[in-house]
Amino acid sequence: MKWSEQAWERIVPIYKKILAMPFNKELSNGTLPKEKFIFYLAQDAYYLLEFGRTLSTISGRMQNADWVMAFASFSTGAIFAERSLHESYFTEFGLANHVQPTPSTLLYTSYILSQAAYANVEIAVAAVLPCFWIYKAVGDHILARQKGEANPYKRWIDMYAGVEFAVAVEKAIDIADQLAVQANAATQQKMLEAFEMATRLEWMFWNSAYELEKWKI
Repeated sequence: MKWSEQAWERIVPIYKKILAMPFNKELSNGTLPKEKFIFYLAQDAYYLLEFGRTLSTISGRMQNADWVMAFASFSTGAIFAERSLHESYFTEFGLANHVQPTPSTLLYTSYILSQAAYANVEIAVAAVLPCFWIYKAVGDHILARQKGEANPYKRWIDMYAGVEFAVAVEKAIDIADQLAVQANAATQQKMLEAFEMATRLEWMFWNSAYELEKWKI
C-alpha cells in the first residue's frame, strides 16, 4: 500500500466530518449565509499567502530539481489564488486588504510554517498535503451535487474542482509517496501524524468560518 493510501485511510473519519459540516453542506446547496462566506474568504486570503510562503520554504529545501520546481510552482499558484480573491471577491464585497487571522487560522498557518522550517522535508510535505487533497476532494464532492447555475458560490466550487488544480494535487501526492519510499519507518509514521494533524486543522478552519470565530480577549 502506498504511503498516500495509508494517509487517506487514516483520515477518512475526519474527512467524513468535514463533508458533513454545516459550512460545506450549505455551501453545496447555496444556502450558506453570505456573511459566513465573506468571513471565510478573508481568512482564506490570509491562509493562502502563508501557504505560499510555506511551499516556497519547502521548495528551497528539496534536493530533487523537479520537486524544487514543482513546489515553487505550487507556491506561485497559492499566491496567485490569493491575488485573484482580492481582484474578484474582495472587490465585489468591499473587503479590507488587511485581514486579522482568527485563532484557528493562525494555528493552522503557524503549524505548516513551522513544519516547513524545522521538520524533515518529508514531514513538511505531508503537513501541506491536506490543503491540496482535502480541498480537491471536497470540491469534487460539492460539484457532483450541483444542479444548474443557481448556486451563488459556483465560482469557488469551480476553482477547487477544476482540472488545473487536480494536476497540482496529483503531483503533490506523487512527491509525498516518493519521499515516503525513501524514508525510514519512523519518518513515515511522523508523515502520517503530520497529515492527520493538518487534516484536523482543515476542519477547524472551516468551522471557525461558520462560527465567525473571534479572539475572546
